[in-house]
Amino acid sequence: MKIFTPLSLVCLLSVPALSYADQNNTVVKDPYASIYDNVIQHNANNAVQYCADLQTSLESKSSDVRHQAFVQLAEGWGRVQASYILGDYDMNAMDYPLMIDYFHSGNEDIHESIERLIGRDSKPSTALYKNSYKTMGAIDSVMFSGEWSERRKEFAEVMVANVCKRFTQISEGYKANRDAFLFDVDKGLSLVVNAEIEHIYKTRDWRIAQVSGLTKANLGETKPEHQQYPYSEASWAFIGGILETNKQLLGEDQQPNVATIAYEKHGKEGIHAVQVALASSLEAYKNTPVDHNFNLNDMIPIFQGLLDVQKAFYRHLVSQIGVSANLIDADGD
Repeated sequence: MKIFTPLSLVCLLSVPALSYADQNNTVVKDPYASIYDNVIQHNANNAVQYCADLQTSLESKSSDVRHQAFVQLAEGWGRVQASYILGDYDMNAMDYPLMIDYFHSGNEDIHESIERLIGRDSKPSTALYKNSYKTMGAIDSVMFSGEWSERRKEFAEVMVANVCKRFTQISEGYKANRDAFLFDVDKGLSLVVNAEIEHIYKTRDWRIAQVSGLTKANLGETKPEHQQYPYSEASWAFIGGILETNKQLLGEDQQPNVATIAYEKHGKEGIHAVQVALASSLEAYKNTPVDHNFNLNDMIPIFQGLLDVQKAFYRHLVSQIGVSANLIDADGD
């Protein structure tokens, strides 16, 4: 498995309420605007670029170039999904995540279906008639589960074009709905925090516990083949993207962000509890052996860290900042 190094975050000052420069050098003072511009919009824009990079890489003869491009996109997609709120402002955008990634949806074996289609004579544009056949999981399968060929390249081109289209729609959608987010910042904050909680839970349960054997249903049964991207092994990069977005939104040195708002609302105790748990999760992630393959013992520290993050949100932060949190299996039962 290749070592994955997360991309550097945008450099932000650490003092609340001072001016921050976003990617367009526009001065941003308000923490809500900073959250939207420097995290949500910024990550969406990066995903568009990473997807374009993946498209370009399909022409490369180097398997490393293609692999690195996919891993980069997986990490970027994790960052986008960790704070995805566009569907609450645009009904058409509610299904964009499912059109990008079919992970943990439906019962069809996408890999098996893709392999069957590759073996036929149909044109890729005709063969890939289902949305699920043109998602990140399908790209993982076609690019990395077998020997690279012109046929696989043609299939990948159709799949990647579909995913890139969705990332562009997300980026443009956020641009169109910035004013709506800032018009009702309480609603916006609630959406962001609930998105964080939801994807912390799904990362802990779907992407770690169910793969490494840490649920009651599969205790001790490690199944790395059930990870999100089993053929490229980019699943770990996606998890890193989830964690890094939470760092952007909550980190003391990433302000103005949710931490800034928490201090303004006298939620110092709550934000500190979440920050401590998140720091432990990030440390566990970075210290996990490169060749972990979702081994149960290697996953316990990050599993526990994410559980602590989720509990800290519910028990300390949400009430202090006036957010009504959606109830999601906070105790891991």
